[in-house]
Amino acid sequence: MALGGMWLALLLGCAAAAGASGRCEKACNPRLGNLAAGRALRTDTACGAGAPEPFCAYAEAADRRCAPPACGRCSGTRAALAHPPAAMADSPFRRPRTWWQSAQSAPQETIRLDLEAAFYFTHLIVVFKSPRPAAMVLERSQDFGATWRPYKYFAANCSAAFGLEDDVARRGAACTSRYSSPFPCTGGEVIYRALSPPLAGEDPYSAAAQEQLKITNLRVRLLQRQRCPCRAEGRPPPQPLHFAVYDFIVKGSCFCNGHADHCVPVAGFRPVKAAGVFHVVHGKCMCKHNTAGAHCQHCAPLYNDQPWQAADGKTGAPKECQSCKCNGHADTCHFDMDAWLASGNRSGGVCDNCQHNTEGQHCQRCKAGFYRDLRRPFSAPDACK
Repeated sequence: MALGGMWLALLLGCAAAAGASGRCEKACNPRLGNLAAGRALRTDTACGAGAPEPFCAYAEAADRRCAPPACGRCSGTRAALAHPPAAMADSPFRRPRTWWQSAQSAPQETIRLDLEAAFYFTHLIVVFKSPRPAAMVLERSQDFGATWRPYKYFAANCSAAFGLEDDVARRGAACTSRYSSPFPCTGGEVIYRALSPPLAGEDPYSAAAQEQLKITNLRVRLLQRQRCPCRAEGRPPPQPLHFAVYDFIVKGSCFCNGHADHCVPVAGFRPVKAAGVFHVVHGKCMCKHNTAGAHCQHCAPLYNDQPWQAADGKTGAPKECQSCKCNGHADTCHFDMDAWLASGNRSGGVCDNCQHNTEGQHCQRCKAGFYRDLRRPFSAPDACK
């Protein structure tokens, strides 16, 4: 099936089947996947990047008493002690306990994914090693980082942090407190779905859905750290923590308007190697249905007899581009709205640069000074003499 029809249901269904960690990744459509895999994630800091840095991580027991802290050292020069941004994009199955960690001196952080082309983004899953932030915001760009707009605000107190209503109290609000509790102190998840209600039933190729789904860049700004609020007995209470993330999973697909079965690398793109990552979602569509362009966003040169349309995202109907009727005397054509309306919305193709001494909208007659040789089919190069 092309990247249309039920692709959205497959991808969102994959999220549901996977739970919060995306564990059905192998079983899902191979044209879809984690857009962060094979690409560089960027952060403002990394623990031990400048010099070795001690740290302690805290967790709570079942009764929310403080478990003994797990302490260690970060060092960017020693692979076994390094916690770089790339650790968030390695395989969550083969390398589940690798993580990125910020420097302890960083009160705020940014995690950023830059893509080489436009992609469809459907949902984000972030698995924290540290307690989840008390405030953070998810943002996207559709113009390669020139401008940014928020997808969602996350805060333990939406009103205090952002002056916004909480979607726990008002459905559809721009902020949520669902993912900002400090518990669990490790392994807490933040989940965002790009087509949540009221857009959940939208055709994914509609203008409204594209406005929501299409991205070239994604970033998460971590604005306020939280400590583990477990009950301390016989030891000092946990100190303020760094930010630390096990997995940063950006689910999505190449952006093909429903007119491609698979995608290939954009010219010049070289995937970043990461442990356990074998599948990279690429950004250049291999177009079908007589379409063309990096995202199959227009009709092929000789297939402009009707207006270009994206596939039907609900039924999977391809809405193929139709060939112009040029009688074999033109290599390209263009769509003309006046011709389309004059034909009763049946044919709007106008042939370009008619060859073989022909002329007309469909290269259907001989030029002045040439006559039709009735012994030859009109599609023959020597039909006009």
